[in-house]
Amino acid sequence: MKENVPKWLLAVSALAFLAAGAALAQEVPPASGAAVQPPPAAASAPAPAAPQEAPPSPESDARAPDSGPRTLSQPESVPEDGLECYASQSEITELREPQFGGGSVFDLVYSQDGMDVFSDVLSLGDDILIAGGSYTKDTKDSVYRPLLVKYDERMKPLWEMRGETGGMRTIHRMIATKDGITVLGDIGDAQKGGGIYIASYDYEGKVRGKPIPIFESGGDLDAKGFVQAADGSGYIIAAQFVSDRDEREQHGMLYKISRAGGVVWKRSYKTGRSTVFNSINAAIDGQSYIVAGQVVLEGNLSGGWLLLVDGNGAIKWQRSYPRGLAASLQAAAQTKDGEFVLGGKARPSDYTGDGLAAWVMKTDSTGNPLWQRFFRGDYSYGAPDLIVYEDGRASVLVTGQGLDGARPSHARLMTFSPKGSLLHLEDFTEGQNAVAHRLVSGAQGERILAGHAQTSFGERQESNKASSAPVYTYDAWILAGVPLDSYDDPCLPRSALSPILD
Repeated sequence: MKENVPKWLLAVSALAFLAAGAALAQEVPPASGAAVQPPPAAASAPAPAAPQEAPPSPESDARAPDSGPRTLSQPESVPEDGLECYASQSEITELREPQFGGGSVFDLVYSQDGMDVFSDVLSLGDDILIAGGSYTKDTKDSVYRPLLVKYDERMKPLWEMRGETGGMRTIHRMIATKDGITVLGDIGDAQKGGGIYIASYDYEGKVRGKPIPIFESGGDLDAKGFVQAADGSGYIIAAQFVSDRDEREQHGMLYKISRAGGVVWKRSYKTGRSTVFNSINAAIDGQSYIVAGQVVLEGNLSGGWLLLVDGNGAIKWQRSYPRGLAASLQAAAQTKDGEFVLGGKARPSDYTGDGLAAWVMKTDSTGNPLWQRFFRGDYSYGAPDLIVYEDGRASVLVTGQGLDGARPSHARLMTFSPKGSLLHLEDFTEGQNAVAHRLVSGAQGERILAGHAQTSFGERQESNKASSAPVYTYDAWILAGVPLDSYDDPCLPRSALSPILD
């Protein structure tokens, strides 16, 4: 096993970015009710085909593309002492080059001879972590198997579990329970094709019971996310079904699985031509679930998709958000006031094949946009995960994929005020390239990233471009950004502020 070397750093990375251009296309009206039909880092389902038609015109209050770059801290006709409370509805930001070497609580890699990847991490209290993902045995192995590693408060491994499976099986997401952890992942079967499964382990990494597989005839399933059922009777799983006949024929699926492993119900969501589910989270009402994804509507128009479903999978409401040439929502969470903070990616209207833009949006409790931010540059960006805090701030994981050998793939943490001001921008990478899949909050407020990093140079590899690197050169990567400082929202009404000054 390679040595794990934490990096204890001190400074937080500098903030600097430029804003330019106008907003991407505005939202179209909500889609009609979905047809809900009873009969869905592992490989993800392919995205629906890119639309050919341009979306509606930009919003009327957006700046014209030729207005020139300027910083977001200097909007027009806003007094200097009110900048943070000025919420422009939409902004496009041209991101600066990343500046690595900023502050982190710990930063380490973990691997053996093949490829290792962390897809999720659990914070168990007392600074104990369990990271989960997948591994291959050596440089010639192409079969992914489940991997678990438990760390103590000093980030020293207490134990590891490298599952010995007959075929492909991954860990994609994990949930902590009273007596252990439950995992969701992808599973392969020579006869049934690709499916999903859930399995349980105790807190020492020992298997509890047998894995519970789920397959669908006529296509493959990809695991996307799961949560404990609100009634405590099992789990709600989000998955993606991809047809064997045509990969463009795909749709999101939800399953309720009992604690005994039985399928209580399943639902297919076939609004529009194709649908994609990317994540699922519990809503703050304790009864509903938030699903984020992508929908291809009639007329070949694609957009982000947000749904609120009840405990039986019925849609309470849904909203679609076409942006640019195509868009997808990857993550969603609610604030304590019931508003939604969303992360995703979009293909700009002037797309030339040079990369995607990360997309961050906040809506009200019924999905009406309050503000949105797009981030683009010399990388392909996305926003696959986020954390929402009690004070209304949100830390968003933004991934930057290098498009050439001179620019390393990396992760960025962007922290936004409730009004959409960018408060902090932090850049992280490891080795030649690094990819973060997950962002969770640690016991002490750390922002913990889980993913994989290229820490060696592969045979016949001509550059450090991520796409040219053999998979065996990647090791599991886990990093913790420093906790955020305390924050008093200057935009709250004075009556909501405490008269007591510390």
